[in-house]
Amino acid sequence: MAREPEIVTRYRTLALENDPVAQFKLGDLYRLGYQVKRDLDEAVVWLVRSARQGNAEAMALLKKMAAEGVDVRRRVDDLPGRSSPASRPDYGSAPAEEAAPAKPEPAEPEPEPEPAPPPPPVQAGPRVILLPEIEVETDPLHIGETVEDPAMLRAAVDKGDAAAMVALGNAYREGKGVSPDLAEAVRLYTQAAKAGDARGQYSLGVMYDQGLGVAQSNAHALKWFREAAKQGDAAAQFNLGNMIGQGRGVEASPEVAAKWFRQAADQGDAGAIFALGALYESGSGVERDEIQAVELYRQAADLGLASALHNLANMLRQGRGTDADPTEAAMMCRRAAEQGLAEAQYNYGAMLALGLGVEKNEEAAIRWFRRAAKSGDARGEVQAAALERRRTAEASS
Repeated sequence: MAREPEIVTRYRTLALENDPVAQFKLGDLYRLGYQVKRDLDEAVVWLVRSARQGNAEAMALLKKMAAEGVDVRRRVDDLPGRSSPASRPDYGSAPAEEAAPAKPEPAEPEPEPEPAPPPPPVQAGPRVILLPEIEVETDPLHIGETVEDPAMLRAAVDKGDAAAMVALGNAYREGKGVSPDLAEAVRLYTQAAKAGDARGQYSLGVMYDQGLGVAQSNAHALKWFREAAKQGDAAAQFNLGNMIGQGRGVEASPEVAAKWFRQAADQGDAGAIFALGALYESGSGVERDEIQAVELYRQAADLGLASALHNLANMLRQGRGTDADPTEAAMMCRRAAEQGLAEAQYNYGAMLALGLGVEKNEEAAIRWFRRAAKSGDARGEVQAAALERRRTAEASS
C-alpha cells in the first residue's frame, strides 16, 4: 500500500508515546499481518514494551507465542516518554486486573479548592447511538490459534473437505506455513462457501466486505453473510445485522437488523449484544426500553467490549435505566478509556476534572484529555489547553 492504513498510524503514534494498549494492538497487527506486512520480530518488540508496563493481554500473548516457538526474550530498548516501564522478566499467566501494575499515572493529589471545572462530558438527556461498525482492528477471522500442515490440508481439499478449504484459506490469508496470498484465500473460501460451509461463507463475506484479495462489494458481502447467518453463524448474523442497519448493500431496516442481532446475541456475541442494547436505548427498530438497554450493555461490558463499557458508564452517570451511580460509572468509563476508545478517554478526563465519581485530579484529567486528542477526539486538546491555562493563571495570582 502506498500509504500506511490510518488505524496503524494511530496505533504507532500512541505506541511511540509508550501507550501500553496501543503497543499491544500494534504488536498484534504485526503478528497477524493485518493491514501491515507480517513481522514477528516487530510484533515481539511492541508486545514486550506493552508487557513491561503490565499489560495483561500482551503478557498472555507473549506466553502463547513462546509456546509456539517464537523467541520473545530478545533485548528490547525502552522508549522515552510519559511512562516509566518496569522490567518484567517472565511473561507468564496474565494477572488479575486488580493485581496489575499501576497505569503510568502518578498518585492522585489532594483536590484544589473550588476550581472552575470544564464543561460536562456529555448531554444529560437521551441520545441516539449509532450502530457499531464491523470490527476491523483485529483479525476478523480469528486465525492463528493452531498450525496445521498445509500439505495435509491441500490433500484434504482435493478430496472436497470444506473445513480443510477454510483452514487452508486461513493459512494463505495469514501466511502461516505458506506465502501470504489473499487471492488464493478467496478462491478457497469460495469453494467452501459454494459447498455450503458456514465458516467458508462467513470468511468470504469478510473478504468482500473489506476488499481483501477481491474488489470490495457490499452486495457480495451481504449475500455470503446471509448464507452463513441462516445456518446459525453468530458472527455472520452480527455482520448481517450491521449491514442491514446501516443500509449497506440493502435498504436500511433497523427492525430486520434487530432480529439478526438478537439471534447472534442469544449465542453470546458481544458485538451483537451491544448493538441490540443501542437499539433499545434509541428506540430504533424496537420499542425504546432503557432498562433493557442497561441490561444488554452490562452483558456486553462483562465480555470486555469497550463501547458497551462506555455506554453503560453514561447511563449509570445519568441514572437512565438504572439508579445513578457515578462511582461505578467512572470505573466503567476508565476501563473503556484504557482500551483506547477516544470518547471514553475524553469523558473520563472530564470526570476527573469535575471530581464526578472519582477523586478530583486535574493533572490526570489533562493527560486523559490529551490521550483522547491523540485517539481522534479533538475536544480533548481544547479542554487540556483550557485547564492548563486556568491552572497557570491561578498559580501566578
